[in-house]
Amino acid sequence: MEMHPGWRNDKMLEACKKNGIHVTAYSPLGSLEGGRDLIHDPVVESIARKVNKSPGQVLVKWALKRGTSVIPKSSNPNRIKENIQVFGWDMPHEDFQGRVLDGEELFVNKEEGPFRSVAQLWDNEV
Repeated sequence: MEMHPGWRNDKMLEACKKNGIHVTAYSPLGSLEGGRDLIHDPVVESIARKVNKSPGQVLVKWALKRGTSVIPKSSNPNRIKENIQVFGWDMPHEDFQGRVLDGEELFVNKEEGPFRSVAQLWDNEV
Protein backbone atom coordinates (compact mmCIF):
# COMPACT_ATOMS: atom_id res chain seq x y z
CA MET A 1 0.00 0.00 0.00
CA GLU A 2 1.13 3.57 -0.47
CA MET A 3 2.89 4.56 2.72
CA HIS A 4 5.30 7.35 3.61
CA PRO A 5 5.42 10.15 6.19
CA GLY A 6 3.05 12.19 4.01
CA TRP A 7 0.51 9.36 3.80
CA ARG A 8 1.11 7.24 6.88
CA ASN A 9 -1.83 4.80 6.72
CA ASP A 10 -1.47 4.21 10.47
CA LYS A 11 -4.83 2.52 11.00
CA MET A 12 -4.41 0.23 8.01
CA LEU A 13 -0.90 -0.73 9.16
CA GLU A 14 -2.22 -1.40 12.67
CA ALA A 15 -5.05 -3.58 11.31
CA CYS A 16 -2.63 -5.55 9.13
CA LYS A 17 -0.22 -6.16 12.01
CA LYS A 18 -3.11 -7.24 14.25
CA ASN A 19 -4.14 -9.81 11.63
CA GLY A 20 -0.64 -11.08 10.83
CA ILE A 21 -0.46 -9.39 7.41
CA HIS A 22 2.94 -8.05 6.38
CA VAL A 23 2.81 -4.67 4.63
CA THR A 24 5.03 -3.50 1.81
CA ALA A 25 5.26 0.29 1.52
CA TYR A 26 4.79 1.42 -2.05
CA SER A 27 6.10 4.89 -2.93
CA PRO A 28 8.06 5.30 0.33
CA LEU A 29 9.83 8.38 -1.08
CA GLY A 30 6.62 10.24 -1.86
CA SER A 31 5.78 11.30 -5.40
CA LEU A 32 6.75 14.16 -7.67
CA GLU A 33 3.77 13.48 -9.93
CA GLY A 34 0.61 14.81 -8.29
CA GLY A 35 1.68 13.87 -4.78
CA ARG A 36 4.02 15.15 -2.13
CA ASP A 37 7.72 15.59 -2.89
CA LEU A 38 9.14 14.20 0.36
CA ILE A 39 12.73 14.07 -0.91
CA HIS A 40 12.77 17.88 -0.73
CA ASP A 41 10.57 18.23 2.36
CA PRO A 42 12.25 20.55 4.90
CA VAL A 43 11.61 18.16 7.81
CA VAL A 44 13.05 15.19 5.91
CA GLU A 45 16.05 17.25 4.77
CA SER A 46 16.66 18.39 8.36
CA ILE A 47 16.60 14.82 9.67
CA ALA A 48 18.90 13.69 6.84
CA ARG A 49 21.45 16.35 7.77
CA LYS A 50 21.19 15.37 11.45
CA VAL A 51 21.98 11.69 10.77
CA ASN A 52 24.34 12.41 7.85
CA LYS A 53 22.27 10.44 5.34
CA SER A 54 20.32 11.29 2.19
CA PRO A 55 16.61 12.16 2.34
CA GLY A 56 15.89 8.94 0.44
CA GLN A 57 17.72 6.88 3.05
CA VAL A 58 15.78 8.63 5.83
CA LEU A 59 12.45 7.84 4.16
CA VAL A 60 13.34 4.19 3.53
CA LYS A 61 14.58 3.84 7.12
CA TRP A 62 11.33 5.40 8.43
CA ALA A 63 9.32 2.70 6.64
CA LEU A 64 11.59 -0.12 7.80
CA LYS A 65 11.42 1.08 11.42
CA ARG A 66 7.64 0.73 11.21
CA GLY A 67 8.03 -2.95 10.34
CA THR A 68 7.22 -2.72 6.65
CA SER A 69 9.23 -3.71 3.64
CA VAL A 70 9.70 -1.01 1.00
CA ILE A 71 9.77 -0.61 -2.77
CA PRO A 72 11.60 2.65 -3.53
CA LYS A 73 11.56 3.57 -7.22
CA SER A 74 14.63 4.96 -8.93
CA SER A 75 16.22 4.67 -12.35
CA ASN A 76 19.48 6.23 -11.11
CA PRO A 77 22.06 3.51 -10.29
CA ASN A 78 23.73 5.65 -7.60
CA ARG A 79 20.43 6.29 -5.81
CA ILE A 80 19.52 2.60 -6.02
CA LYS A 81 22.80 1.75 -4.25
CA GLU A 82 22.21 4.57 -1.75
CA ASN A 83 18.67 3.39 -0.97
CA ILE A 84 19.92 -0.04 0.10
CA GLN A 85 22.44 1.46 2.55
CA VAL A 86 19.93 1.82 5.36
CA PHE A 87 21.33 -0.78 7.72
CA GLY A 88 23.97 -0.35 10.42
CA TRP A 89 22.72 3.06 11.59
CA ASP A 90 19.72 4.28 13.50
CA MET A 91 17.38 7.20 13.30
CA PRO A 92 15.65 8.38 16.49
CA HIS A 93 11.90 7.74 16.34
CA GLU A 94 11.18 11.12 17.87
CA ASP A 95 12.62 12.86 14.80
CA PHE A 96 9.33 12.17 13.01
CA GLN A 97 7.06 12.56 16.04
CA GLY A 98 5.06 15.77 16.16
CA ARG A 99 6.54 17.01 12.91
CA VAL A 100 4.43 18.54 10.15
CA LEU A 101 4.29 15.56 7.84
CA ASP A 102 0.73 14.69 6.96
CA GLY A 103 -1.25 14.27 3.78
CA GLU A 104 -3.89 16.90 4.55
CA GLU A 105 -2.65 19.46 2.05
CA LEU A 106 -2.92 16.88 -0.73
CA PHE A 107 -6.72 16.68 -0.39
CA VAL A 108 -7.94 19.73 1.51
CA ASN A 109 -8.23 23.36 0.45
CA LYS A 110 -9.12 24.99 3.75
CA GLU A 111 -10.18 28.29 2.15
CA GLU A 112 -12.07 27.31 -1.01
CA GLY A 113 -12.48 23.55 -1.31
CA PRO A 114 -15.56 21.47 -0.63
CA PHE A 115 -13.65 19.74 2.19
CA ARG A 116 -12.14 22.05 4.82
CA SER A 117 -10.53 19.24 6.83
CA VAL A 118 -9.53 15.61 6.44
CA ALA A 119 -12.29 14.75 8.95
CA GLN A 120 -14.91 16.00 6.47
CA LEU A 121 -13.40 13.85 3.74
CA TRP A 122 -12.55 10.65 5.61
CA ASP A 123 -13.84 9.10 8.82
CA ASN A 124 -10.47 7.47 9.67
CA GLU A 125 -11.94 4.00 9.35
CA VAL A 126 -9.90 1.35 7.59
